[in-house]
Amino acid sequence: MRKLLKAALAALFLTAAVQAATPLQAAGNPDVIRLGDVGFGFGTPFGVGVLAIADAKGFIAEEFKGSDVKLEWTYFTGTGPAINEALSNRQLDFASYGAVPNIIGKANGLPTILLASYGGTTIFGAARPDLDIKSIADLKGRKIAIQKATIIHWGVIDALKRAGLSERDVTIVDLKNADQLAALAAKSVDAAFGADFLLPLADKGLATIFYRSSTAGKTGDGFGAFLVTESFRDKYPEATEKVVRGLVRAAAWLGDEANREEAFTIWNRAGTPVETIRKSNDGGSLKDKYNLLLDDFFRSRYESAIAFNKEQKLTRRDVDLSAWIDPTVLDKALKSAGLETFWRKRDAQGNDLP
Repeated sequence: MRKLLKAALAALFLTAAVQAATPLQAAGNPDVIRLGDVGFGFGTPFGVGVLAIADAKGFIAEEFKGSDVKLEWTYFTGTGPAINEALSNRQLDFASYGAVPNIIGKANGLPTILLASYGGTTIFGAARPDLDIKSIADLKGRKIAIQKATIIHWGVIDALKRAGLSERDVTIVDLKNADQLAALAAKSVDAAFGADFLLPLADKGLATIFYRSSTAGKTGDGFGAFLVTESFRDKYPEATEKVVRGLVRAAAWLGDEANREEAFTIWNRAGTPVETIRKSNDGGSLKDKYNLLLDDFFRSRYESAIAFNKEQKLTRRDVDLSAWIDPTVLDKALKSAGLETFWRKRDAQGNDLP
């Protein structure tokens, strides 16, 4: 009987030990971490921002060196809407994409948390070369192609307002990136708006570039965020911090001008020529462009996108930005990497604070 009792107690203690160890293991590292970014379909899909640098240079992978953690990277040619779908289907843990679609996702119940800014997106306008379109004001009465429910959509409506126009003054055609190029070539639209993938059209004489968002000042460029699902952050806080620390290191590497040309070569994997990427970033500091801080400038930009989504009837529910943002993870990552003062905090207009 005593032997049976000892065996039963030993089994009980073993079960308790396993149960006790399981939460600790879960709090450390998962088996797989799934990261998503906006990709471009002009070759092998790849990103053109901070997360692509973190992938190519192994900054996040290095944070998990010595562990069995596997990183899975997906670059979505369907951009933000496709990322929302993947998050809804629980196929991603982290994602980097534009404010408009990730606000739509949050408003529709996606349990996400904003961890860092993903930097800026320069938006370009390209017009048919046979038309006299030299500015946003010249678009009145014209047919323009954009991908709706993206940060480009926000940027175009914002540009129209700055020029004294509204979307009623133009006809908007909802097309994805590759389809925009085909529509311009077929002359079925008069102009298209997107990222620097439009620039090669000008080099080939198939379009003229008449608009660049950076000329509108610091508030003209697109913007977005790097986020995590609530369930991942709560279950794996240490892993979440490691991922953000890797992202911070990638952004700091990108902010070193000595790495500028290598960064362009990395982004070239998305199919955009290096010379085009170089032109897209002419005259701008990559350190300033890819400022990760969740400061007043980031918050004011997001508030403008929240208002835009409601005006466009892309969302109906309110989004509490303060509750959505978790600055503690980024703060820890910056401190751990010794980069607390690497980026300057900005006011709501984008001016550096003292």
